[in-house]
Amino acid sequence: MIKLDIKQYTAKTAELAYENALNEYKVPKEELSFTVVQEAAKTGFLGLRTIPAIIEVYLNENHLLANLQDFLNIILDKFEGTFYSNLKIFGKTIVVSLEGEGLEKLIGKYGRTLGALQHLLMIYVNRMTDTKIDVKLDIGEYRKNRKKHIEEIADSTARKAIREGSTELAPMFSFERKIIHEYIRKNFPQLETKSVGLEPYRKVVVYAKELQTTGSKKR
Repeated sequence: MIKLDIKQYTAKTAELAYENALNEYKVPKEELSFTVVQEAAKTGFLGLRTIPAIIEVYLNENHLLANLQDFLNIILDKFEGTFYSNLKIFGKTIVVSLEGEGLEKLIGKYGRTLGALQHLLMIYVNRMTDTKIDVKLDIGEYRKNRKKHIEEIADSTARKAIREGSTELAPMFSFERKIIHEYIRKNFPQLETKSVGLEPYRKVVVYAKELQTTGSKKR
């Protein structure tokens, strides 16, 4: 569970402490969660001593998604078209899907605009939290369709590496490189892969295992 801006509140009851927190945070109720640190109780002779309730309050994942949605809307307003977005969070990964009209402008040539937009969303989210969050953006199922094409490239590249000993691909986005790595590892156990270079020019090298040099495989 992702927790942002954690604070403790004390009051006669946990409910009253939570109401005080809502007044301070000034966010919708569904964006603010709490856990009870200490239950309110009465102790001492005849229960004359009161122990206050203590709660830990934090902005939850709904707050993170709401802010990311607002940021995305600001970006989409700069493009001509009608767009519909859907944001879901799975653990520490936020999946953003876009549908509508005019999607080709958001995808860009070879998916470059899509990649840049995903990078912006990831920077924005990770400035809100100390927890490392991954953002995966898909536009009109571009990634799903692109995966099939990348797997075809991986297959032909692997066969070339078998013939020639090694080969390398043109620079790719990280999700495309991951497809290459996984496809070759699964289907060509006699080969190794590694990513070399710096973003945005990072690319995959494919080579026979007997040519493997010292060093760990990087993605």
